[in-house]
Amino acid sequence: MTPYRLRAAALVLALGGLGLACESEEAFPNIDELDELRSLHTLSRQPSKDGTNRVDGLAAAEALGARLFNDGTLSRCGTVSCASCHGGEGLTVDTAKAEGCGGRQTARNPPTLLNVAHSRWFMWDGRADRLWSQAVLPLTHPDEMDSDAQLVGAQLASARYRNEYHALFGKWPEEEAGPALLANVGKALAAHQRTLVRVDAPFDADVKRFIAAAEAGTAEKDPAYLGLKTFVRKGQCIVCHKSPTLSDDLFHNIGVEDTGDGSGGQWAILDSLLSWEFNAASPLSDAPAGTEAIRLQTLRTQAKQAELEGAFRTPSLRNVALTAPYMHTGGQATLEEVVDFYNDGGGTAGTFVGRKTDTIVALDLSDAEKRALVDLLKSMTGTPR
Repeated sequence: MTPYRLRAAALVLALGGLGLACESEEAFPNIDELDELRSLHTLSRQPSKDGTNRVDGLAAAEALGARLFNDGTLSRCGTVSCASCHGGEGLTVDTAKAEGCGGRQTARNPPTLLNVAHSRWFMWDGRADRLWSQAVLPLTHPDEMDSDAQLVGAQLASARYRNEYHALFGKWPEEEAGPALLANVGKALAAHQRTLVRVDAPFDADVKRFIAAAEAGTAEKDPAYLGLKTFVRKGQCIVCHKSPTLSDDLFHNIGVEDTGDGSGGQWAILDSLLSWEFNAASPLSDAPAGTEAIRLQTLRTQAKQAELEGAFRTPSLRNVALTAPYMHTGGQATLEEVVDFYNDGGGTAGTFVGRKTDTIVALDLSDAEKRALVDLLKSMTGTPR
């Protein structure tokens, strides 16, 4: 029990003789819950720099990355760009999967790029530990852009990009070895993607107002009361959707129906991530001995199959109303369906790989609580940068 809970328990016992114990125990928010709410402060528009990417934050890199992001000629078919799967307000697609070269379908629902600068892991299963290395994956995947260093290098060596590339990286494209060129392209793309920030949502103002009401003893009169109470207490959403990012950026098995290829989640990709030539500890990283590289070593020693098999990354809830359909399969079309999924305690055994996280249990939410929760989720849409 935390010190806060100990103090709260002592207060309940002290009030018990006055017949107020039940009322004090049920009041929302309690001391711990108020602290949890305070942790949801507005997300910063300016994320910390990525030490593994030396061009992060440079205007020239952001400009080059924006052009590359929208350039279909980097794909083998000449028509599929990063923007093909990450467009519109939600910077994703409105279908369960996206279409790559030759009409081939992606294996999963493309994650949104909104606020991606604040993420610690990338792709649904965390197979990339840096945003610049993540960019290499769709670029070279046969079902997506189906490209390679030779094809990309030919485009960069053209008059459209050659001088920009040299000014930024100090070498001409044709002087770079294949992996180094792809890493540099990824770093330029990441510099652009880290500007795709959408914060300052009505949710932030609502939480601040509610905290003030709670401190004044009028929490139940606040319009956000039921939504926040459900989010924090009965719905237990805050267990995984915490901090200003509204994500713990960890991996959990919530029982999403999926027994196909790739359903193994983070456990299935762990070995390939740790040996990948593009990870944060690789020679292509600009900080191969830095904090991010150390984190990889921690993952190597602490990873447990029971926790990571079938486990996928917790997405941020910010801007979630813009990013349907939901889950790594795109299996839930609406926020109402997502709430129902969690209310039922996730999927049934045998429809997914691994074991569900212990906190995924039936919630028994009322219709009013479900509606309040959906309204709260919709209020998390931020304003463009």
